[in-house]
Amino acid sequence: MAKKIKQKALNFEVVVNGRPIEVVAKPYTAANDLPRFRVSIDGSPVQIFGLEPSINKVVVLDKGAAQHPANVEHVIGETLLQAIAA
Repeated sequence: MAKKIKQKALNFEVVVNGRPIEVVAKPYTAANDLPRFRVSIDGSPVQIFGLEPSINKVVVLDKGAAQHPANVEHVIGETLLQAIAA
């Protein structure tokens, strides 16, 4: 059995409409080998973000109990996409 590589959480801040937002994103790899992130926004319940290869964007795959405006999710998705590319 292959050993899983533990990845560190990404902690960053984004500013949307002049408001700073604290983000904690814990990366993991899905069964289909695509990058996924368990994301908490300002301490909210976790949302699942993941790479959508057909559009080459990181989007919300599962909102869970969290409710955030689309523009906040978009900015976080763009930041996570840059992290994948790095």
